[in-house]
Amino acid sequence: MDLRCRKTNCEYNKDLTCTALKINITNKLVCKSYKKGKEDKIKDFSSKIFSDSPPKIAPYRHIKNSNLVCNAKCLFNVNGECISNGITVNSSLSNEPKCITYMIK
Repeated sequence: MDLRCRKTNCEYNKDLTCTALKINITNKLVCKSYKKGKEDKIKDFSSKIFSDSPPKIAPYRHIKNSNLVCNAKCLFNVNGECISNGITVNSSLSNEPKCITYMIK
């Protein structure tokens, strides 16, 4: 599983990849593992991806033993565990860190 995070102000965000040992997604899709860290200068990196100075993005890395607890009514939720190949948490521009990989069951 590849864990991508656009919450650039999260303590666990390393080059747009989540490094938390455990991730808990609530029934309202909110990432409870989010910990506000230092403010990052990249608020919305979307417009910078194809620019002359794109943000550094960590390469894909498969995490075999991810501890991703999910309480959402989502297609990828099987017995409280996420079975998706990867998830993405929304950008730092939004108030709550929400899973945007969510698919209606």
